[in-house]
Amino acid sequence: MTVRTPAPNQAAEIQLEIAGMTCASCVAHVEKALQKVPGVETANVNLALEKARVSFKPTETGTADFVLAVSQAGYAVRTESRVLAVPGLEEAPVRDRAERAAQTVAGVVRAHSNPAKGTLTVAWIRGVGEVGAVLDALRQAGLSPSLLDDGAVVDVRAQEAREAQRRLALSVLFTLPLWAAMGRMFFGVGPLWFTNPWMQFVSATVVQWGPGYSFTRRAWLNVRHGNANMDVLVAAGTLAAWGVSVYGVFAHAPLYFDTAATVITLILVGKYLEAVAKGKTSEAIRQLLALRPKTTRVVGPTGHVTEVSVEAVTVGQILEIRPGDHIPVDGQVVRGQGLVDESMLTGEPDLQTKTAAQTVSAGTVHRGDRAFQMAATRVGRDTVLAHIVDAVEEAQAAKAPIQQFADRVANVFVPIVLGIAVVTFVGTGVVTGDYRAALLRAVAVLVVACPCSLGLATPTAVMVGSGIGARLGVLFRNGEALERVAKVDMVALDKTGTITEGHPDVERIVPHGTVPEARVLGMAAALERSSSHPLARAILRAAEAAEPMEIEDVYMEEGQGMVGFLDGETVVLGNGKLLAAYGVSVPEALATPLEAEAQAGRTVVWLAQHDTVLGALVIADRIRADARTTIAALAARGIRTVMLTGDRRATAERVAHEVGIADVRAELSPHDKAAFIASAEAKGRSVAMVGDGINDAPALARASVGMAVASGSDVATETAEVTLMRSEVGAVLQALAVGQKTIGKVRQNLFWALFYNVLMIPLAAFGVLSPMIAGAAMAFSSVTVVTNSLLLNWTLRRMASWNALR
Repeated sequence: MTVRTPAPNQAAEIQLEIAGMTCASCVAHVEKALQKVPGVETANVNLALEKARVSFKPTETGTADFVLAVSQAGYAVRTESRVLAVPGLEEAPVRDRAERAAQTVAGVVRAHSNPAKGTLTVAWIRGVGEVGAVLDALRQAGLSPSLLDDGAVVDVRAQEAREAQRRLALSVLFTLPLWAAMGRMFFGVGPLWFTNPWMQFVSATVVQWGPGYSFTRRAWLNVRHGNANMDVLVAAGTLAAWGVSVYGVFAHAPLYFDTAATVITLILVGKYLEAVAKGKTSEAIRQLLALRPKTTRVVGPTGHVTEVSVEAVTVGQILEIRPGDHIPVDGQVVRGQGLVDESMLTGEPDLQTKTAAQTVSAGTVHRGDRAFQMAATRVGRDTVLAHIVDAVEEAQAAKAPIQQFADRVANVFVPIVLGIAVVTFVGTGVVTGDYRAALLRAVAVLVVACPCSLGLATPTAVMVGSGIGARLGVLFRNGEALERVAKVDMVALDKTGTITEGHPDVERIVPHGTVPEARVLGMAAALERSSSHPLARAILRAAEAAEPMEIEDVYMEEGQGMVGFLDGETVVLGNGKLLAAYGVSVPEALATPLEAEAQAGRTVVWLAQHDTVLGALVIADRIRADARTTIAALAARGIRTVMLTGDRRATAERVAHEVGIADVRAELSPHDKAAFIASAEAKGRSVAMVGDGINDAPALARASVGMAVASGSDVATETAEVTLMRSEVGAVLQALAVGQKTIGKVRQNLFWALFYNVLMIPLAAFGVLSPMIAGAAMAFSSVTVVTNSLLLNWTLRRMASWNALR
């Protein structure tokens, strides 16, 4: 959600949040409106995410032109605003300077000052502008702005989901009496007053002009701008059925109130589910941004420390980072030393020692026991964390081929149906002279063509398939994920937490001389008892049953290990640097074999007392029990596997060799992983990325389908389209099998839904189907699709056992 600043003569790119879109026809209309703006090269609109990605020449056009174009098309670009306190606004020159400075910031659409309150309210395109850039612009204009509000941002998606739920509840409440009237009419069940025309009129009118009004309003907006979408079809059909029924109340003619209300209610069910799904798509971004703290401590020139909003931090400021703090921006250490957890970037549990002039990244965590100071070098959307957010958003906004196909079909389907309805009305009226019968035929066409069965074809199969997947511990986010899973021919696997268990364990203890293993482990555990380092936790887990020991005055040598005292002698536990610093030399007979372990990617922790080595512990991340058999099964199915990891090459190659992976890509950044997947897909591969860490998020989003191990980070889980709830690599095979079976059922449903429309529309046009029968036929087609989807349960249970899915 950024504006990408281009090199001279190159196109820039901007992402807008669009409100008011309801279907694929809306997407096409917004794209067409944006493409007409001078200087726009491409416009790609995503309905699920409600975003438009526009590539344009900044010398020819700007953000204000895009806002205007979208507005004139009948939709809206979402904005957000903040209130700033700016001293001196009571003076007209200062007010003018402040408003002009704010309006120079990319994405800002409005800046309004209030001299009485001394405030400046700035609004910008949601996701494009940011308050930090506005503050910088005002400071450069010689002003001294500060944030006045708390910066709380309304969750638009959650708000829309609540509104959709409210509308659906109201629609169901007033449609129930109409369904009861149908039951009384066909089966003689229920009170007679259910069939009272005025009761039906009130119920249907509340639904039509209450919850259903949104379809009518959007249909009018679309028609006014020359666009025919699903809202037009729904509004035309339901209004026609309602209007004919109102006439029927006075003329004592047949009533079709139940048809109008039922269509609206069924579509509102889909709209509610759609709103909930849209809300989840942005959860990954919220999780990523949550890694950055809201406030930080700025060190002034005199050494005075002030707590400020992270959004107000500028390049060059000195920040104080205390133990346990999330680092707020990218920067360099200038004073002190930090022990930083960078697992969000590398996926590896090892803590990194950061000294003067070394870089630290936003979102990482200081795990040391002393504060350090850093200079901010990149802030706002320039940080590594912000770039990861951009990568996830860019990948999520990309369209799948089936979505593009659906866009094209929708552009043709609605106008054709409307045309058939008009031709039916005019033709029947001219030929028979009975325009009431002609109107009923036209209404029947609109009602029978209402795309309920088409709308149910995918979600019902997805519901069943995802339910089966849930029983197997495989959660699919949506139908698109199931479709993509069914096409996978390459699986890219992260190492740590995916192929391996994700945390280090003591593989073996190597005592020296006559020292017992139990003593080596007991002393190591005593030294690590108060440490939270991942290696310390591994040692403590291994020593749970060991005899406790007491070592005095234990302290940490950051980046090297632990030191204490036993019987008046120094005891050290750590790496080779720590032993050398305390004058301990490792015997060659012990050093040679353990050096080979280190070269293979394992961690060797040495234990010494005074000047004598007592032994060593070999620590490594264990490989999951089913990893080798799963990779062999994937190969047997013709699916290529590749390992993508940020870990050292030696460690990666050791693990790959043990599980049978020939293609290993090590020491990769999050963007490198995503770039590899993009390259593979450009060559025609359909890639499933399996990972568990924040560093995997760009690759999970960029892949044809992302599969996240649920034991990993929330960000990975929210970014991926498939979540593997069990800590087993074998769940990948089960996901592939369920996806293939489910998509097969979706294709059957789509065939029957399309066949139904092709068959029923002519019958309605020639008067074979009345509106009432058309409504019943529409319901029958939906029941057929749902029943076919439920057969998926039987299809999968026919397999000899669930093991057939593995």
